[in-house]
Amino acid sequence: MSSLRPAVLSSLLCLFAAGATAAQDLPVLDRGVARYILQEVSGDAAYEHIRHMTQFHRPGGGADGLWKVAQYYEAKARELGLQDVRLIKQADDSRPWNATFADLWIVEPAPERIASTLQSALHLADYSRAADVTAPLVDLGPADSADLARVDVRGKIVLTHGPISRVMRQAVGERGALGLVWYPDPRGGESVSVPAPVSAPDQLRWSRVPGQGDGYEPTFAFVLSARQGIELTVRLAASQTPVVVRAVVEAAFTSGQGSEPWQVMVEATLPGSEPGLGQDIVLTGHLQEEGASANDDASGTASVLEVGRALARLVREGAIPRPRRTIRFWWVTEISSQRQYFADHPDAHRRMWVNVNQDMVGANQAQGVMRKQNVTRLPATRFHFLNDVAESVIEFMVKGNTSELAVAQNGIPFYPIPHLAHLGTRHRFNAEMIWFHNNTDHMPFNEAPIGVPALTFTNMPDHYIHSSDDDLWNVDRTQLGRSAASVALIAYAMASADADAAPVLAANTVGRGLERLSRNLRLGLTWIAERDDAAAAYGMAADQVWYAAERERQAVRSLSEMASGLGEQVTARLQDVTRWEQEALRQLGSAYRQRTGRSAPRAAAPSGVLAQLAALKPVLTGGPKEFLVSRGEIGGVRGLHALMAFEVLNAVNGERSGLDIYRYVAAEAREAGEYYYGTVLPEAVLEYLGKVEAAGLARTR
Repeated sequence: MSSLRPAVLSSLLCLFAAGATAAQDLPVLDRGVARYILQEVSGDAAYEHIRHMTQFHRPGGGADGLWKVAQYYEAKARELGLQDVRLIKQADDSRPWNATFADLWIVEPAPERIASTLQSALHLADYSRAADVTAPLVDLGPADSADLARVDVRGKIVLTHGPISRVMRQAVGERGALGLVWYPDPRGGESVSVPAPVSAPDQLRWSRVPGQGDGYEPTFAFVLSARQGIELTVRLAASQTPVVVRAVVEAAFTSGQGSEPWQVMVEATLPGSEPGLGQDIVLTGHLQEEGASANDDASGTASVLEVGRALARLVREGAIPRPRRTIRFWWVTEISSQRQYFADHPDAHRRMWVNVNQDMVGANQAQGVMRKQNVTRLPATRFHFLNDVAESVIEFMVKGNTSELAVAQNGIPFYPIPHLAHLGTRHRFNAEMIWFHNNTDHMPFNEAPIGVPALTFTNMPDHYIHSSDDDLWNVDRTQLGRSAASVALIAYAMASADADAAPVLAANTVGRGLERLSRNLRLGLTWIAERDDAAAAYGMAADQVWYAAERERQAVRSLSEMASGLGEQVTARLQDVTRWEQEALRQLGSAYRQRTGRSAPRAAAPSGVLAQLAALKPVLTGGPKEFLVSRGEIGGVRGLHALMAFEVLNAVNGERSGLDIYRYVAAEAREAGEYYYGTVLPEAVLEYLGKVEAAGLARTR
């Protein structure tokens, strides 16, 4: 690219783009800029970073493999032109653990290697203790109480498919066994992330023994595939003489950085032209996982680096303007790095505007169970026009990489705007915006007390995660590049947003907001039409409209953050939302009259639990440091989905009453559907707020 002047290359790119129809334009970003980004981002380049990472078992803080990949990203970030590069060693609360070698052999009746870390790091369960023991192998199957009563395990090594922690306690801690050889329960079923053993008979699952025993010292566990475990079970049953095995484990609770707990993150930036804005865009991916872990999350970290390389090069070459806002690139220890960073720098989040995370973004979508690239919407408590920028980009990328009959009839024989890796598949882009979830690196940004709007790219379902199957063969360079390109477009659009872009961004946010509002109106009208108690259905429908309007007002207000002088535009758009809300309530009232012949009922004064909630006005009393220490003390509430508990806490702002919080979160759950978040009950919200207060993190009165 450096050999072409930007103006010349821009003309060429316009010619290349001539076949694209207006329907495929990306309204949130200049067409020429978008084209440059799409052409520069490379899934092939990102794949090479994954290739390097798969050499290292990096299960968590204290792992020598984690330190090595962090050093790699530190060096690569510098090499590829990012600035302010730092490798940050952080405090942690888990002991370092590293294994250098483990081997399991049958020594009698004939020598045979069963498992070794030479074959896969996952053959040894994490936290296994050092050992060199030779002993008979006995089969305990699921190791329930009957099995343990009938078999003498003292001084023996146990073959089992029962839960490792339970069997370790009962067989090793209570009955004197020397260690375990574990394999998946052959009767096991399937879930979103775990295949049935019969469909993945050779998969090794990432496992661990307890870090600490309850009154005893855990030993070791070797991990076998279902096929290996079943074959070994059959062999033991048929053998006329004891099968003797030797287990060698070289492992210790220490690391190349010492025996003190640590974790690590790497930070780099693409500085903005107006750093004083204090609105950094943060892109994240996590470094730690089991051996190989090509998709989870080597793909995410590699993609973050490729986004940084591509944007830095385009800015350096003058192909695209330097964005107004700084883009930060974080390679982290999952979730805990961010929480520790915010605790160490309690005001740092005030300089962060939005976060986009990547966790599992390179899946070959034809492998396994047709994986899909999911992109979460923002939780309702953090709604922001970021959501609509992301949705626009994902729609653009999906339409551009999907072949339809009508498109072909319009003279475009393949994908309208293809983004294909040279060495990847030519599959369509199976991606979709979905309701929010947690359990990855956007969560610490969204959660109280940080409150930075954040979303994540995470493919699901995935039967390869946390297993020996999460290796290079199931990563597709094409899908990896599409995810990276999507993130680059989102990040650059947000980083460059200014007063000139405001009208289009506002139109996008309000237009999509009206679509979301209409969906909630549809729900309310349906409830009034179909439910036996029409009055209760009307009350719920009115709450749904109120919730939807409140959420969209929050998104519209966020538009004012992109530049000064937008007050008049934002006020006008807020009025649009309010007019819609009033019209929606009118339609609900009309539907109620048609159903019952009566006017819509007035909202009754709260009583019982609702009155108790109305009397509360919760406010957070803890900051990042306090939440780091005490968040785990809150606990859950039976029947309240963990994600809705998350939203209850996020909704605490010192202005909403407990009743407002309940109504808002209950409506959020209803919008997604009962199968998604369950049903939020007022008793559960009251109990959860009490738990937050008991943990010392909020005051409710």
